[in-house]
Amino acid sequence: MLFTTNSTPFQTCYLFQFRPEYVIIILVEKMAFTNIQKLQAVILTVFLVIFVFGSACPGDTFTNRKTQEVLHGYATTRSKGGQTTVHTQEKGVLTLNLSRWKITGDRSGRNNKVIILTLDDHLGLNIERQALEQAIIKSINQGPLFILIEINTPGGRLDLVQRICGLITNNKNCRVFASVKGGNYRGAISGGAAIAIACDKIFMSDNSVIGAAALVAISGTGPKEVKKVYGEVLGEKLVSAWRAQLASLAERHGRPGILAMAMADRDIEVIEVSEDNRRLFIDPANKRPQQNTVHVWSKKGALLTLTAQDAVKCGIADKVVNSRRELLRHLQAQDAQIVTNNDLQNARMELKRVKGQIERIRKSLDFKTQQLEYEHPTPKVLKILRSARSDFQTLIRLAKKYPDLQLSARPFEDELNSIEAAYDKIKRTTRRRR
Repeated sequence: MLFTTNSTPFQTCYLFQFRPEYVIIILVEKMAFTNIQKLQAVILTVFLVIFVFGSACPGDTFTNRKTQEVLHGYATTRSKGGQTTVHTQEKGVLTLNLSRWKITGDRSGRNNKVIILTLDDHLGLNIERQALEQAIIKSINQGPLFILIEINTPGGRLDLVQRICGLITNNKNCRVFASVKGGNYRGAISGGAAIAIACDKIFMSDNSVIGAAALVAISGTGPKEVKKVYGEVLGEKLVSAWRAQLASLAERHGRPGILAMAMADRDIEVIEVSEDNRRLFIDPANKRPQQNTVHVWSKKGALLTLTAQDAVKCGIADKVVNSRRELLRHLQAQDAQIVTNNDLQNARMELKRVKGQIERIRKSLDFKTQQLEYEHPTPKVLKILRSARSDFQTLIRLAKKYPDLQLSARPFEDELNSIEAAYDKIKRTTRRRR
């Protein structure tokens, strides 16, 4: 039977020796609390640090392709059997086959409110991904004028971003705008830049920046370039795929894809040229004689990072704004209800509370183990075991619910089984003595 944790330990309590009114418990093996996942450990744990967001146009006026019936409202993410739930002004909540309707993006039928989500830190936990997914879905389903993501983040994990990217890029029901704000991270850095680039529009405060979106691998010895961790061949494949993805995200909103690529790859050079009154952003190697060089945007050896003013000049951002009020006025939403969604921040607080709960359980198990090092009347031993059983049941539940804790439920389940077996054995022995 195993149950305690002094600062290293889950310790193993083994075998009971019985006396008429007392039970002596002998502690033997020890297992470090901090090493519960030894079997799952690997020499190097690497996370690719990048974020991706996408967005799509809203559909607010629905015209039936066959009957020409017109409805005003908004579609939700709820869909079943090819039928999507749509809130309409004329007929309330309907389920429609959207392929039979021409959908025009406008404000007709939308609720006069703006929902604000805030990305204000590194995004690297599953609980954050879950909260952000739920926040986006919930926001879409409320039919706001648009969703505004206020960004001040250094980036985060690729595996989490891929989930968010899939959700946002598949969204065809609500516009998503980015507001890049200066602050402790100075704006949309690394993954934050990808998030902003994927949104329908980008607005930046004049003290913010956007860029430096290279793939970075985090190992036990700190951040490293992807190619140094995975090797030249695999590393280049990863970088190439990421460059292409950033370019695609930028170009779907009319932004220069090569500039987005230069944010991810320090080997990419970008110049702006003019030809026939057109602005073009190209690699200098592809410059033709008739093209005039206007500006050098990115030089080899450095990742592209743009100030707010430069981001607007080159077409990455749409406008410099210095307050939320100014932005809402520009988007003709100054009279809209402002709804702030704090699901992401609440999720972080929830995990912090859970960590505190685990620490209290650890101390509780330490104390119980100390108690069982001495002789006690059988009823008291049974009471201690019942309490320990409850503690391990809680640990199992938390380990399964919160993967970010990096606790394996299996050792706890083994301990619980040992405790229950010992408890039953004491009960049987007590009954026989009677």
